[in-house]
Amino acid sequence: MSAQSNEIVVALARNFTALLQTEMPGWRRAFFRFSADELKYGSIASYERDAKVNLIDPFESGEFYPTMNEMAARLQELMARSESRFCVLLLTVDSSFEYEVSFENADTSRWQITKMNGASGIPVGLT
Repeated sequence: MSAQSNEIVVALARNFTALLQTEMPGWRRAFFRFSADELKYGSIASYERDAKVNLIDPFESGEFYPTMNEMAARLQELMARSESRFCVLLLTVDSSFEYEVSFENADTSRWQITKMNGASGIPVGLT
């Protein structure tokens, strides 16, 4: 990953943890998922607190989602120049400010975050 790509990843993690620290006190672990195809992109995020998982409401989070989407789309463009183009980015952060970013290049349904049909809100495939 290029230095410019690394800077964007750090900015994504910093922006996400800033929201969590100010708006979700007591959070333990959180997930931001960005997905994109040729026609559209979007994201969803969730966090663990008090043994529960909550989704981050786009109507209550101000500019969080637009800002994160812009950064992730820019990262996708940058990485596509020298590496294979990712279709899903998963950013995992914890309350000790550790973070991990993962990329999926083929399966746009990987790591889905939902609470529909009894799902937990944790990305599918993670525990």
